[in-house]
Amino acid sequence: MNKSTVSISECSSYDLDAVQSAVENSLKGLGGISSFVKPGDKVLIKPNMLQAKSPEAFITTHPAVIEAVINILKDAGAVPMVGDSPGGPARGMEKFWKITGFCDVCKRTGAQLVNFEKSGIYELERNSRKYRIAKPVIDADVFINLPKIKTHGLTKFSCAVKNTYGVIPGLQKTDYHKLAPKPSDFAGIIVDVFALSKPHLNIIDGVVGMDGMGPSAGNPKEIGVVIASDDAVAADSIICYYLGKNPMEVPTNRIAHEQGLGESLIENIKVLGEFPHIDNFKWPPNFAGSMEMIPSSISRALMKLWWSRPAIDPELCTNCNICVKSCPTDAILKERPTPVFEYDKCINCLCCMEMCPEKAVFEGKSRIYSFISRFSGSD
Repeated sequence: MNKSTVSISECSSYDLDAVQSAVENSLKGLGGISSFVKPGDKVLIKPNMLQAKSPEAFITTHPAVIEAVINILKDAGAVPMVGDSPGGPARGMEKFWKITGFCDVCKRTGAQLVNFEKSGIYELERNSRKYRIAKPVIDADVFINLPKIKTHGLTKFSCAVKNTYGVIPGLQKTDYHKLAPKPSDFAGIIVDVFALSKPHLNIIDGVVGMDGMGPSAGNPKEIGVVIASDDAVAADSIICYYLGKNPMEVPTNRIAHEQGLGESLIENIKVLGEFPHIDNFKWPPNFAGSMEMIPSSISRALMKLWWSRPAIDPELCTNCNICVKSCPTDAILKERPTPVFEYDKCINCLCCMEMCPEKAVFEGKSRIYSFISRFSGSD
């Protein structure tokens, strides 16, 4: 059996020369860029553009990584394009492109910026569900995925597989949260989208990642790597393994592996290069796991006293109402001085936390939740 290959290169800064050298080195382990593109190919590059945040916030793929990949593609005679859809309301894409640094990169390199919100969709079906995928992703000769290493409050981990979720334009992404409120169900939808848009190549920004309550409210974490693989599942699984998490505990890894979409068993993955030792990487709390540890007869009686749900810090909230617009179940009301939750509608998808530009949304817990979580080891 041929093993999936994950190629790791050391990279400790976002200096363009250093990043480009690391990307080229990681690609060598896969046979070089010529193994994936040929002259004249139209190549769609999809970074992580979750929010309109500067590179220094370490929420989005760093523009140096995008520029390095564009340069390599141009040297190979390919035609690079850059496109993505943000996590929430996307009025004024120019703002996202400018603040993230993507616009400057494309101006310098001549690469085209593609607006997924206006480029049309293909309606595709998988597992009896219909998905609207941005046309440029499917029409491209080659699709290159440029995720960032981050934790995720709902699915635990956000990297190569999760990054493909951005191929769905606009607020349709939040609609799927409504259909699949449980972490495992939502992970299944992510895997469907991944399977329908499956990237040919994944080049991962791991120079500075994010731990804690990612993908936007966590803390920057220096990791110091650039990683390349044509198997997104294998890449995600290796990263989880080296950061201290059993890959199969991440639902996107497990489901994609079970569906034959990639490799999650470490013994079946060929690793080139070395992943640095990272101390004290903080994974998000295991909300679903905490509930599963309590016998059902007891949990039913405790449900009214047991809860973990999003809340808003009034000291940080600027009343921008992005959380209101991003909520898939309309569970947040536009009020002053801060929005108000209607918890009977809340499905705990944490879209509000993911999209809050001020990190004002946090995990509120009941006293009994905090007490049991502390002793169950879930926090």
